[in-house]
Amino acid sequence: MSNFINNVKNILEEQGKSTDNLFNDKILSKNTFYKYNQRFPSLPTLIKIANYLRVNIDYLLELSDNNNFKHYSTNQKDFYKNLLELINSSGISNRKFCRDLNFSRDNINRWKNGTTPSVQILLEIAQYFECSIDDLLTHENKIL
Repeated sequence: MSNFINNVKNILEEQGKSTDNLFNDKILSKNTFYKYNQRFPSLPTLIKIANYLRVNIDYLLELSDNNNFKHYSTNQKDFYKNLLELINSSGISNRKFCRDLNFSRDNINRWKNGTTPSVQILLEIAQYFECSIDDLLTHENKIL
């Protein structure tokens, strides 16, 4: 796991900001932010941070040097549809996908019903399909 807090601080510094901006703009509280020293934030929180910083999640997590930012939708209801497209285009079954990643089929059903995965699971799925996290998420169709 990359050091999420340092990644955010570095991006803030590049933008001439500090963590105080993050706290004052009510993106996160200070206590919540420092909890991410040991774990990733939830996907909705990660999206909120990425949108605030105007960076894509792969760039934020240091998985890519390219920042092709497109505003993320805060409603990731299409996650299952995006995942299913990757599964189908890979020519594998849901069963094989679950077996390969040691996921329960219940995961698929929860995602089908609108639950989003944890960031750790999102990372595993992106690595499995050798795609970017952006390929799994929904973006808003607005120009900022």
